[in-house]
This record gives sequence, C-alpha cells and structure tokens, in this order.
Amino acid sequence: MNLKNLSEEEKNLIYSADPFQMTQTILNSNLRGLEKISIESIKSMNLLPVEVVNVLLVYFYSEYSGQVYNRNDLKRLYHLWASAGIRTYEDALKMTERDIQSELGYK
Repeated sequence: MNLKNLSEEEKNLIYSADPFQMTQTILNSNLRGLEKISIESIKSMNLLPVEVVNVLLVYFYSEYSGQVYNRNDLKRLYHLWASAGIRTYEDALKMTERDIQSELGYK
C-alpha cells in the first residue's frame, strides 16, 4: 500500500479500519500469532487516532512483512508516535519518511 497514492478504498480503510482488519489488508493474509499479540498490545492503549494507527501499521509492515520481529517493536513505535504528538494523517505521513530501524534504535 503506497501511502502517497491511495485509492478511495484504501483511504476509507485508513480512516475506518480497526488495527486487525488493517493489518490483514496490508499483509494480504490471515494474521499470525505474532501479529495478533503486537496489534492487541497497541489496540488497548487508544492513544492515537485510527488514521494515525493505520498509517503506522502500513509503515511498520512495509519493513517487517513476512519477517520475524521483536513483538515489542510495534508497541515501541506506537509510543514514539504518541509521545511525539502525532494526531493527524499528515503528521503520520511525515513520520513514515524516517528510517524505521533508526526510530526503533537498531541503527
């Protein structure tokens, strides 16, 4: 999913899908246990608007789709965005320009 060139259907998903539905759409497959655990950990926090969470999910899974990752990475990224005051789709898009490995402290 290209965040800078979304179809109408994808825009609707960004603004309305719950994190489980969004991740399933991004991955185009059923969710594995790791995804379910990671998503549940952020869904219950309710600190970010739905469109910001969904942009974060696209950003995260564009890097980690189909890979094994630290299950706390998604939660860590969520907290970083919440702490940075990311509240709009536009702000979230700007955050996706950053290197995710650096954001998570791996570089």
